[in-house]
Amino acid sequence: MKYKSLLSLTVSLAIAGSGGFVPIPAIAEIDPVFKPILGEIKNKLPSNLVFRLPSRLPGAITREMSPQLTFDVNSERAYLALEDKDCPPRFSRGGRGTRGYNLVCLRFSVASSTLASKYYQEDRQRGSGADAIELSRNLIGYHYQGTDWNTVSWVQDNNYFKIYSGTVRRNELIEVARSMVAKSQVLGGRVQNVTQQPKSQLTTWREFVEQGGGRYIQVDYDLPPEFRNGYVYFNQGASLITAYILKQGLSSYPPVNVGGLGEIDVTNGDRYVQSGKAIVFSWNLGNSGLRFANDTQIRFTEKGTGCFRANCLTAPFMTNEQISRILRSKKLIPQKN
Repeated sequence: MKYKSLLSLTVSLAIAGSGGFVPIPAIAEIDPVFKPILGEIKNKLPSNLVFRLPSRLPGAITREMSPQLTFDVNSERAYLALEDKDCPPRFSRGGRGTRGYNLVCLRFSVASSTLASKYYQEDRQRGSGADAIELSRNLIGYHYQGTDWNTVSWVQDNNYFKIYSGTVRRNELIEVARSMVAKSQVLGGRVQNVTQQPKSQLTTWREFVEQGGGRYIQVDYDLPPEFRNGYVYFNQGASLITAYILKQGLSSYPPVNVGGLGEIDVTNGDRYVQSGKAIVFSWNLGNSGLRFANDTQIRFTEKGTGCFRANCLTAPFMTNEQISRILRSKKLIPQKN
């Protein structure tokens, strides 16, 4: 369904891309420190992302500071930093990314990313050590305790959210996360109409397997017929490969991107997944995936995504049992001599 062309301040501000949102009955102000940046977020946020801001920040974050807001966004992630522009030189001198800057100058940050993004995939692979916490009756998040800093992350609205602060304690940051989760209801956009791609230029998953697979991916799975006969699009990163499989029988299919590492735009691919018209596999080929090499259990960090060793499957419309069955069915593709 289409986004409505308004902006609403809810218990947690929920902003959907392309300047829209779906409002909820409970109305409240967001923390005043964020108001100067709302217009920029609304204008820049892509339609595949949802962004949330808390209704209140702890006083320790905003006390004795000159707030500076920086919003950065691309097709996979949106990031907002709340910094103190009058931060003492001994902490600000090293610049962003240094320990002193992150603990003193960077008071708070919030990020939202797609479930197929490298940001989410990398966080998910190195998520060991995080504690599961209850953010609402139906939503589990994860708290990670660093050296004098904290993060809380969760999946909601088919987006991955992560907040950070080096200023407040664990319980305070968890309460901020709960305020961002509470009562929000955001609906994603529809799959955009695209030009019909000549099917002779597309490859089904079945054909990919029959051809012996690819250079890096030479495995097969027991897939439902509509996906075994569905068209596959591969996106390749430095250490992560994803495969969007669009189900058989759709009225149209997006054209294959030529000349790059990605055959399908992530924004468009995620829309197909969210609407139940596609599934997406990911394979972590980097060293970070080795930590899970001996796993015997499927890891579920949120509804609709399961990981077995360094291989993950996202299919929000499937049950955990269905996802587990597919991941465990993994087998090598016989190679032709």
